[in-house]
Amino acid sequence: MAIYRRGSVFWWKSRLRLGSVLARPTMIRLSLRTASPHQARTRAAELDLAKDAMMEQMPVLRRNVKPEDMPALYKRAFERELDRVVMAQFQEPGRVDDHLAFNRHYARYFTLLATEPHLLDGSVESFREHVARGLSEADADALAALATRHKHQLPISRGQIMNDLREQGIEPNERNLAASGRVTAAAYRNANIKACGELGSPLPEEDIWPLPRQLDRLAKMEEGLVPAGHGETGPNTEIITKAERIGQEEPAQVEAPVISAYAQQALAKKINDGAWDKGRTRDINGAVAIFTAANGDLPVNAISQKHLIAMKDLFARLPVVYGRERNDENGKKVRETIEEALQRGDALRLKWNEDPTGADAEGLPYVGLSLTTQRKHMTWISALMTHLDGHEPDLAPKGLNFSAVRRTLVNPKKQGDRHSVKNNQKRNAGRLPWDPDELRQMLETPVWQGCAGLWKRFEPGDEVIHDGSYWVLPLVISTLARSDEIAGLAVADVVLECEVPYFHIRETNLRRIKTISSARRVPIAKKLLDLGFPEYVAAMKQAGHRALFPEFEHHTMDFEKCFYKDLFGPLR
Repeated sequence: MAIYRRGSVFWWKSRLRLGSVLARPTMIRLSLRTASPHQARTRAAELDLAKDAMMEQMPVLRRNVKPEDMPALYKRAFERELDRVVMAQFQEPGRVDDHLAFNRHYARYFTLLATEPHLLDGSVESFREHVARGLSEADADALAALATRHKHQLPISRGQIMNDLREQGIEPNERNLAASGRVTAAAYRNANIKACGELGSPLPEEDIWPLPRQLDRLAKMEEGLVPAGHGETGPNTEIITKAERIGQEEPAQVEAPVISAYAQQALAKKINDGAWDKGRTRDINGAVAIFTAANGDLPVNAISQKHLIAMKDLFARLPVVYGRERNDENGKKVRETIEEALQRGDALRLKWNEDPTGADAEGLPYVGLSLTTQRKHMTWISALMTHLDGHEPDLAPKGLNFSAVRRTLVNPKKQGDRHSVKNNQKRNAGRLPWDPDELRQMLETPVWQGCAGLWKRFEPGDEVIHDGSYWVLPLVISTLARSDEIAGLAVADVVLECEVPYFHIRETNLRRIKTISSARRVPIAKKLLDLGFPEYVAAMKQAGHRALFPEFEHHTMDFEKCFYKDLFGPLR
């Protein structure tokens, strides 16, 4: 029983866990409509009894999925996906060729998702494997683009699989989700193949890789070609048997890792699963560094509310900019630690308090993180605890109230007159566009008129090197495209064998585009074709490069940042 007072009236609250152990509990709050403590306890007891009676009537879900459940799961997923694809085809009947291409690419995608999901990581090695298995470079590139897109937006809804399992009376735990996920992927594959037949153009069998025998048998059972039996064994049967065996074992006692080590484990898993990109590494490491500076490197199961409060108290002491690299007295690069930043922040705070006018005139850094940054750090610690609760609930700390901590966060006190008021404009809204004379002056530099060598591109000389630094800026100027759209082009995005040569700006596994409407075809200026651009494209293709400008490809930085760092920044 949990009652509390809001104003003069008592309220009752209780957590209800509806359905699966994976589902978050639902908090129910009801007014007891009384100011009397005795009457409030009586009414709360009646509500508790009603809640218990309702929970007893909830359906009891079976813990483990069985082989005989698979046909029904397959049929449900197959019909759902087929209905979705056919409806999309009816809504746009004039795009038959596009529908056939999409269905074929997704059929291949779901085949790999059901059999070899590691080949959907969007890597160059996977691309080469797809080509080695008989795909053309264009089809392999389309498959790689699908894999990259669905790293962050899964094509098979986890919630839908959980609902399918509940409809079958099965608890949607992690083991059951893994076992039924392959079946759902196989069903979606066959639904896309069937949808091509609905368009009157069935896919040839050799166009799509086959499924393993057990998954293929589910499809034939759906079509009535083989009887449903329980005596055969196969990959799915082995998965279910293993899941049942694991489910019967007693959970082993696991020692709780410290938060810094667990943060790296969670990061690796989230990035590998496609839920986060590599940019989250800096966010997580920054939040964990502040937490450990406030509390030490605690085991995750020892974290409590007071540790969140201790972390929050450091936000007001940190300078706005901290953690930068610098050269020490020996010339070695070192990075400022949180402890050093706190000491510097305390010293800066004293100067601001003693002489605000002098500190402002001197241009001293402000102290205290902004409200947005404070919330961001708390959000990433909360994300780690949510991940822990979803994967190792026995190790997850109990009773953490991040909402209460967020409500106490405030913006730092104003320091000096340099604090600007936001005008709700974009960062570069006041910058004038480039004048044609300025662009002409930029193209008259040694990069295009003759440089001193490959590593001396901005020094005058007699060498003109036709590489990415030579081509990207003229292409950006002539096409008016974004710099990352040009610098991140793939060799396959350049189409020269047509009346009007053009770039196909689209999402690939090399880089994304800003919005869906950014996908377009842009003609190539005739002057650039006369300067030898087709020969450059042919050389890149012959060398085996996927990126048109491989010098701007970096494992952590975007194409746009590399282009700015290596060329555009020095030119400006």
